[in-house]
Amino acid sequence: MNAKELKKYSLLAEVACDYYERGLDQNCIADRLCLSRTRVSRLLKEAQEKGIVNVKVTINYPYERHFELEERLKNRFSLDDVRVLNNRNRIKETIPNDVGNLAATYITEHLKKDMVIGTSWGTTLSNTVEHLSESATPLQVVQLMGSVPCSSPSYTPQGVVANMASALKCHGSFLNMPLFIEDDYVRASMRQDKNNQKILNQGMFADMVLTSINDLESVNKKNFWLGYMTPQMYQEICDKGAVGALFARFFDEAGNEIDCAWNHCCVSISFKHIINVPNVVCIASGIQKAKAVSIAIQKKYINTLITDGTTASAIMGLI
Repeated sequence: MNAKELKKYSLLAEVACDYYERGLDQNCIADRLCLSRTRVSRLLKEAQEKGIVNVKVTINYPYERHFELEERLKNRFSLDDVRVLNNRNRIKETIPNDVGNLAATYITEHLKKDMVIGTSWGTTLSNTVEHLSESATPLQVVQLMGSVPCSSPSYTPQGVVANMASALKCHGSFLNMPLFIEDDYVRASMRQDKNNQKILNQGMFADMVLTSINDLESVNKKNFWLGYMTPQMYQEICDKGAVGALFARFFDEAGNEIDCAWNHCCVSISFKHIINVPNVVCIASGIQKAKAVSIAIQKKYINTLITDGTTASAIMGLI
């Protein structure tokens, strides 16, 4: 089945779901999907003919990706690429892992000789790395944010680089700096270290960057923030209108980096350098991240989005 046919089947499943599962009438479906009322009727009939709707009126979703949502996200936000997991009929607890698998497939498809891949941290990237397999393509994986202590090492910036380099059988470059350095002189001195300077320069000229997005709620729950983020710093971030963080740097509703103590002392790639990377791939799952992801997309921090159907719908404002 070619790409055009896959997209058609995805649209048929979406229309059938709206009509039979969500209980929307054909006029509402037409308005929601920007289609004519007549075309919606024809699509419902075609869905029955092709077995997408069976006689018991249950919707069959045989495809891993939700092509209809992918097209709508790409067109609305002018993204270079979008991959949306079709998560209907999936167990909720498996969705983050399945999104990681989808992201790993995307990464594998886009590997090129001698490319430099910059990485961040977190459970989402850790899930993605677990699904990567050995590549014959010469690569370099670079740590783009300072190291953190954590009871789950695979979630840390250094852990993501180490595991990704191991999975792809390529070279990994580690930034020998903690994520948070309060003293300005110490931070500047460590940046001038030959190894650190080299890696920071590599990151600024990376071919691809892999990241997720942190929502504010997760900052108080994820233990890789502990030890650095004090209650006073967190309160300052909230008071200044933070909605999310990219590479541990917090931004507001306008997508601008917040002027706060944490951002001043944070060791990671800056927003001004992120927008110059040819392909920033954001892998994010969970509707609590939808607002932050939407802002980052509109600010052009993200070129490629990999997510699940529920999160994609929230980003589109459909739920």
